[in-house]
Amino acid sequence: MNPIELYQSFYCIYRERNLTKAGKLLGLSQPALSLHLQSLERHRKEVLFLRTSRDLIPTDAAKRLYVQIAGPIEELERMEGQIHPKEKPKKLRIGSAKEWFQEKILPNLSKTGLSFHVQYGYPSNLLDALSNREIDLAISNQKLNFPGISFEELYTETFVFVASEKISLDPNFPFRGNLKPKPELMKQWMEEQHWFVYSEDFAIVRRFWKVNFDSRPQLKTYSVLPNLHDIKTALQMGWGVSILPSYLLGKKASLYTNERECKGFQNQLYLAYRVGERPSLEDQIQRLMDWVKT
Repeated sequence: MNPIELYQSFYCIYRERNLTKAGKLLGLSQPALSLHLQSLERHRKEVLFLRTSRDLIPTDAAKRLYVQIAGPIEELERMEGQIHPKEKPKKLRIGSAKEWFQEKILPNLSKTGLSFHVQYGYPSNLLDALSNREIDLAISNQKLNFPGISFEELYTETFVFVASEKISLDPNFPFRGNLKPKPELMKQWMEEQHWFVYSEDFAIVRRFWKVNFDSRPQLKTYSVLPNLHDIKTALQMGWGVSILPSYLLGKKASLYTNERECKGFQNQLYLAYRVGERPSLEDQIQRLMDWVKT
């Protein structure tokens, strides 16, 4: 059997970690692909995968081999994609965080007349769906280790301190005049406020606290709303503070913001897709790139 064919089979098995999934991609039956793997292990005189009830776990030998062959095989896939492009997807299947997608992509996407299927979720869920071919593109704020998935930078979001518009009526409001308040006084005041947070672990607030106070937040009272749009609405309708991405605020948001005394922080979003499939998704990717610039 041609060793090059065996290496191609290994490459696909390594990415999918599953003989059935890899076989579907290669157009081979599971027994045939299993035979390829056994032949390659005999050829190299080393075990490449450990089998579990569900998946294949690569050995150190497999990891070394993948590093050696991944680049050349992916380059061949790119060349073949340019010569014989795969059929472009009839429907855009994309996964993203709900708030960012609604603000940055949906207004443009809905005008194109394209058919699309959107899946909302957390990065791990979206990348799992991408790996399982349930979607074709995923927008993630985490660059997780998923075999066979490529990432490229798409958008940098900036998170800032926001509060209800009437927060300045608080007699202890620290941001009056041109003098910058002492960090300790600012921190004490913030800890006394009612916070609207995205999750119980205060992930977004903790990053803000680290940048501004180099410590962990000790919030007295807070409410959890796992949707940034809902947090914005709560601030507009009630009384409280939070950390929100600047793209969510717009020019007419009736909220107090402070980027002078309160340092914001940036968060990188990535566009993820399966290795070797970028050529067939070029039009959709270019559209996304153009939309996020506006």
